[in-house]
Amino acid sequence: MRNIDIMRILLPPDDDSSDIKLGILLDRAENTLLDYIGRDELPERLNDMVVQLAITMYNRLGNEGEEKRGEDDISVSFSELITDDMKQRLKNYPRKVGTINADDP
Repeated sequence: MRNIDIMRILLPPDDDSSDIKLGILLDRAENTLLDYIGRDELPERLNDMVVQLAITMYNRLGNEGEEKRGEDDISVSFSELITDDMKQRLKNYPRKVGTINADDP
């Protein structure tokens, strides 16, 4: 099954986002993961993480750059784009030799 089809299944049934919009989010998610692991090709086992990250990006549309927001008695906080559980999984894919890792001392 294609990532865009999986994303459509996981989004709310009344969502009418175009395939172009979802495709852009999937591309951005894949590029974000590739940058994180410092590779040119994404291991196939990370395809589900591309969808997971694309849905996170979808849910943040219109809230880019916000960390938290409060209105009246309601407070909303946004987690990091790549969560700790995702980072833990990405540790299984060491970076290519010669790439810079922001987490390195």
